[in-house]
Amino acid sequence: MEVDTVFHVSPFRGRRGNFPAWFGFSWPEPIFQSWQAFNVDIKDAGDTYEITAELPGVPKENISLDLNDGYLTIAVKQEAYQEEDGQHYLRRERRQMASQRSFYVGNVDPSEVKAQYRHGVLEITLPKPSPDQPNRRQIPIQ
Repeated sequence: MEVDTVFHVSPFRGRRGNFPAWFGFSWPEPIFQSWQAFNVDIKDAGDTYEITAELPGVPKENISLDLNDGYLTIAVKQEAYQEEDGQHYLRRERRQMASQRSFYVGNVDPSEVKAQYRHGVLEITLPKPSPDQPNRRQIPIQ
């Protein structure tokens, strides 16, 4: 497996730059912040791949890591809500964010994948898939 096949471009990254200011209206930044995918680095470390995802301010409980059919998926879901007693709101808005990134990693043994989350950075180490044994055998002629 080539490392280049692991990368996927997010369809929502950098969208703000693609929209002009129509009729003097520019898109507010918070709309686009909620669409952005988190940054991920993938490093070829010899026998393993090292994946680093930047998730500042996200509690570990809001991060999901899944390996299914050769795809490693990092999913994040977070809500920002503060309870304030005694307030009479006419309007109250909450911020919600959900984002995920998936990468094809091949036939990796799930028991060999290691993940650690510290200081807003998720570090994942997974072994490179072993090359499939050729499906070949000598057939005797009778």
